[in-house]
Amino acid sequence: MPAPTADDLLSLAVRHVNAGQSERAVSLCEHALAHQPPHAGVLQLLALLNLKRGFLGPAAEQAQASLALRPGHTATRQVAVDAWFQLALRHQDAREFEAAVAALRSVLQLAPELAEAEVNLGIVLQELGRVDEAMQAYCRAYKLREDTFGRIAHALAAPRVGRVWLRLDDLRADLRTSLQSSVSTV
Repeated sequence: MPAPTADDLLSLAVRHVNAGQSERAVSLCEHALAHQPPHAGVLQLLALLNLKRGFLGPAAEQAQASLALRPGHTATRQVAVDAWFQLALRHQDAREFEAAVAALRSVLQLAPELAEAEVNLGIVLQELGRVDEAMQAYCRAYKLREDTFGRIAHALAAPRVGRVWLRLDDLRADLRTSLQSSVSTV
């Protein structure tokens, strides 16, 4: 009897997921990856299962590996964005700011239109004392979605920034003009 293919194992794993047996599905996916060449579908399912289990690092890496085999795959891209963003938030909450920056940059590589990732990147860069880079991230966020202004203004009011706008309209104007020139601060 021939050994099951990666497609066979993926099909069986999906049946286990549908039957509420996620741990068995994880085992099947891991078995497929250990004994077969990398398979985009297996990697995607394993990433999704690990994301649901809270194993964010492996989920992000598996989604990236799946995307390397199947670039542009929408569902896998969404799993990767979710995993990297949640991993970034976990790092941010743990005050592991460099790791949060790396994870947020991974999010933005996959989803450059995600204003929330730009805002969080700005906050993390600000915490690292990299205020000019933070301002650039805030500007990109504001250009993507003007409703991020409140979060940006709140973040910039933090004591470590050292920049204060006397008028919120001045901050809006600075964000609109890409902050290419010097920022008008007091």
